[in-house]
Amino acid sequence: MDIEALREAIAQRQRRVRSKAKHAAVLVPIICDDDPPRILLTRRTETLPTHKGQVAFPGGRTEPSDTDVVDTALREAMEEIALPRSHVDVIGCLDDYPTVTGDTMVTPVISVVRDLPELKAEAGEVARIFEIPVAALMEEERWYSREWEFEGRPHPVYYFDWDGETLWGLSAFITLQVLDLLPERGPIRLPPPYGRP
Repeated sequence: MDIEALREAIAQRQRRVRSKAKHAAVLVPIICDDDPPRILLTRRTETLPTHKGQVAFPGGRTEPSDTDVVDTALREAMEEIALPRSHVDVIGCLDDYPTVTGDTMVTPVISVVRDLPELKAEAGEVARIFEIPVAALMEEERWYSREWEFEGRPHPVYYFDWDGETLWGLSAFITLQVLDLLPERGPIRLPPPYGRP
């Protein structure tokens, strides 16, 4: 996986910044160690007030003490899965996305982890920590979609099944955008302005 090409592609694109009273950030950790590249994800617990039981990247709402969205994503990753900042190389941010309720904007913070420490799930928030190989995510036949109505228009919602988990919704779209920015392009061509021109 060409991380430097991904870093350059993120830096060159015009990031869509959208404002809302509430803001959140998620960390998208791409693990690039001696094993094939993987993307790290979590499954949220069933006791959380929102998005319970869903597959998601570590993340959460911005707090007044956070300096920016990167700070939010790094803090949340440490709180949720014990991933220290010192192990994370942030390579850039993608577009701000509204949640399905529309009341919060979410910024994906794309990062590389070259030396993965032992992780520990915060029991109140994270039911499972797992990884999906990038090679599997690049296989188009593994993906499927359904149309959902959002902001008055139909939109495709993408799904990917792996090891008893289903990656879908915003987390799936963020994953597809990352893959589409790689030199070899991802399995699904995203419409402008999300995908590579």
